[in-house]
Amino acid sequence: MIRSALSAILSHWRRHPLQLATLMAGLALATGLWSAVQAINGEARASYARAAEQLGTTAADRLAPEDGAIPLQQYASLRRSGWQLTPVLEGTVRFKRQSFDIMGIDLLSHPLVPALAEAAEQDSAPALDALLPPGRFFAHPETALVLAAAQSEHPVTQTDRLPPGVLIADISLASRLLRQPDSLSYLIILPDQLSGLTPLQQLAPGLTRIPARNAAADTARLTDSFHLNLTAFGLLSFAVGLFIVQGTIGLSLEQRRSMIRTLRGLGVPMRVLVALFAAELAVVALISGIAGLAGGYLVAAALLPDVQATLSGLYGASVDGALSLRLEWVLSGLAMACGGTFLAGAQALYALWRMPLLAAPATQARGQQASKSHLAAAIAGAVCLLAGLAVISIFQGLIAGFIFLSGLMLGAALILPLLISAGLRIGARLCTRPFAEWL
Repeated sequence: MIRSALSAILSHWRRHPLQLATLMAGLALATGLWSAVQAINGEARASYARAAEQLGTTAADRLAPEDGAIPLQQYASLRRSGWQLTPVLEGTVRFKRQSFDIMGIDLLSHPLVPALAEAAEQDSAPALDALLPPGRFFAHPETALVLAAAQSEHPVTQTDRLPPGVLIADISLASRLLRQPDSLSYLIILPDQLSGLTPLQQLAPGLTRIPARNAAADTARLTDSFHLNLTAFGLLSFAVGLFIVQGTIGLSLEQRRSMIRTLRGLGVPMRVLVALFAAELAVVALISGIAGLAGGYLVAAALLPDVQATLSGLYGASVDGALSLRLEWVLSGLAMACGGTFLAGAQALYALWRMPLLAAPATQARGQQASKSHLAAAIAGAVCLLAGLAVISIFQGLIAGFIFLSGLMLGAALILPLLISAGLRIGARLCTRPFAEWL
């Protein structure tokens, strides 16, 4: 019985292949855009974490100023107090028309020293050459090529242990290039501190101690607004795709009402029919989701260089140009595809579950039932509009703005069917000719 009922249900798609293509295309496009955004965001955050690890900012706590920079005299005072610290000076330098992010460090105490010494040894450069005039840069091979073409005064040592787009130099060279001889960006607290030291809160009340793992997330916090905008764009695209899916599912069930009545008349229980329709939607969601993931990967790979340039230009954040297939955004895409499909088909499945055995086939009877659902949807839409207005009037910020826009768009979409239905009823009452009444 189940096999025969499933064959009858699936026969609808053989007669309506364009409808099936529309359903799968809408779901695949929605999933593809969402997964592309998640892939870009995931790759960017992974790049932030790798860059922080490569720059040695994840292994130890650091002291950062609440505002401005750290005076050089304050660093000297902390060192004289017995605290083992290493200074860091960050900024942007420009050679010809090319800008580079530079990180000046103490080449005798910074955690990066072993990796830089190994790179210098492989480059056959003296270990202390970077401390002597004119100074030496350490950079990723890609960055080193660009830097060598932009300047020739300072030699460059290439190493894969550094992230692209960042120059490492002795702090004396960095301070001269940045014209900041008396200030530091932050201080790294080295391990193996002496016991009995005066607490840093008393020695440097104007400095904040940032735990190592929090320091690694600084760039991610800086770019949160950018990634939040991308996520909102992905959700908007997914919602638009779901409206296409919802319309297609509702139309397919409407066209199969007579077949459903026949199957129920032959003894097929309603719970079996609902389960078969749910299984049909699950298969469609899975196939469309996989296709959407493949398309999303291609879209993300094509857009990642532009996103990389944007993040680098606006925030100075380095993002690798290669896209990796990550399990989190793959599972996220499949979950959104399956969850979105059942969300879009929930109303149709509920209407199917509530349909009486001898449901009237007349269009007028179904129209009366649809009017009730339009009224319920309009009430829900009004609630969404009021909720969005309440949020934007009480709260401030980007998230509140997104909630307001979501409530506005969703509420308008839910109210629209009732407005169209009311307009059609008014038009029907004003009709005076048979053609107009039929239309």
